[in-house]
Amino acid sequence: MIARALDVIVPGDPQCWNLIGVRGDRSCPELLKVTHCNNCPVFAAAGRRFLDAPSPEGYLSEWTARLSARDEDREGDESSVLVFRLGNEWLALPVTVLVEVTRPRTLHRIPHRAGLLSGMANIRGELHLCMRLDLILGVTAPPNTDPDLARLVVIRRETEGWVFAADEVDQVHRVLLPDLTSAAPTLARSHGRLTRGVFPHANRSVGLLDDARLFQTLRERLR
Repeated sequence: MIARALDVIVPGDPQCWNLIGVRGDRSCPELLKVTHCNNCPVFAAAGRRFLDAPSPEGYLSEWTARLSARDEDREGDESSVLVFRLGNEWLALPVTVLVEVTRPRTLHRIPHRAGLLSGMANIRGELHLCMRLDLILGVTAPPNTDPDLARLVVIRRETEGWVFAADEVDQVHRVLLPDLTSAAPTLARSHGRLTRGVFPHANRSVGLLDDARLFQTLRERLR
């Protein structure tokens, strides 16, 4: 009966749920009985036909090759990064070095140390050196900060930890590393060897920082 009704209402189209079902105009009379297309035997039969259909040519061999590859080969082409803003520049760091993002707090001044160090921050009872990442990278644009957007970012690599102030923090995004492009000349002059490349995000160009080189630079210039 259901099949005959569908043949009358939607001749020759097996995907009735998209036309007269819950994803369509809901004119199918069977909805009064089954409430939702998921409960309809026509929908179930279509699902069985889909699962029983033969795979496209090369489909099984392609997925066999992908799943048999080493994890690092499959995952090495993408990275999760935290996107943030310093001044007018948007930057990113791999989440592998991210510890915490927290609200700004009073910094404790370090006697006879200034410049690249802005003080020490007490975060969850632990003191962290707070460095001026804008000065490290040569970001000269003045802060464009809404106080409600400002954050402190805690990063760590192996046993080495730092804190820096960001004018704004976006969120974590997935980046395809092969899609990174060379930095524009102005960006390259500011960041030099600390930038791995640039990727687009939300109509912006975001510079992905090389965390290994960044931590090495911090050791050389601040310790």
